[in-house]
Amino acid sequence: MSSHTTSQPRRAAIAQLCSTSHKLHNLVNVAKCAGWAQREGASILFLPECFGFIGESGRQTVEQADPPVVVGDVPVEYANDASISELLETTVAAAANGETSVDESTVPNDNLCILDALKTIATKSGLWISGGGMHIAGAPPAEGSNLPRVYNTHIIMDNQGVVKCLYRKIHLFNVHIPDKVNLRESDTTAPGTELVVCDSPIGKLGLSTCYDIRFPEMYIPLVNQMGAQILLVPSAFTVPTGSAHWHTLLRARAIEHQCYVLAAAQYGRHNHKRESYGELHRATQAPRSSSAWVS
Repeated sequence: MSSHTTSQPRRAAIAQLCSTSHKLHNLVNVAKCAGWAQREGASILFLPECFGFIGESGRQTVEQADPPVVVGDVPVEYANDASISELLETTVAAAANGETSVDESTVPNDNLCILDALKTIATKSGLWISGGGMHIAGAPPAEGSNLPRVYNTHIIMDNQGVVKCLYRKIHLFNVHIPDKVNLRESDTTAPGTELVVCDSPIGKLGLSTCYDIRFPEMYIPLVNQMGAQILLVPSAFTVPTGSAHWHTLLRARAIEHQCYVLAAAQYGRHNHKRESYGELHRATQAPRSSSAWVS
């Protein structure tokens, strides 16, 4: 590991979530994980793919997408209802103090901007955040179609609410396993085209998302040419494919490149159509945050 080490150890927090179509509840769970991570001395929180929203149809995914993201030197400028920001700040603080009970019932869930909520959580907790996959509007329609599409976008946000980089998922997940899984991400999502690395408090991150893990050639330039020290694979792996291949693929990428692999995961049943594989996929439906030293 000597060629891929940072000068000083830093603590990374990795969250497992069971996200649904209820954005506010999802983000309250993210805020809880951020509070726990803050309490444990982490400097960055890693969230799974679709951390803020998992819909029940492709159309719902497109309709609920966030506006386009701007990478820059200033915090994001979208604005949620003040009660949303107040709830998320309260949740971060409560979790950091060992409490988990908050009242979401009086706060609106409509027209909620995931990115603005993430800014609130990042600034309140003092954490950088890897938003492992969120649906962003503005993608071009498929050839021969006029239907709108989104980008499945992995963002890195600093503790001031500034988006430092974004990666648009390149390899889209289309799979049909009879009587088990039928998903076609490409129907509503446009593929990205660019590899991305990003500096962070724990080292240089090489960004990828979920199904990308099956394409080992993608990680060669991330490490060898672009200098990634830590590979990120936030995911929402299905139960059949996850139980068969999840750990094997992650270990393979780590062994091939002799660097760390951090893979925040979805787990459990999201709705009547979707269930994700994770360490807790058969356990109670509650968020979980674990941490590790990266040196």
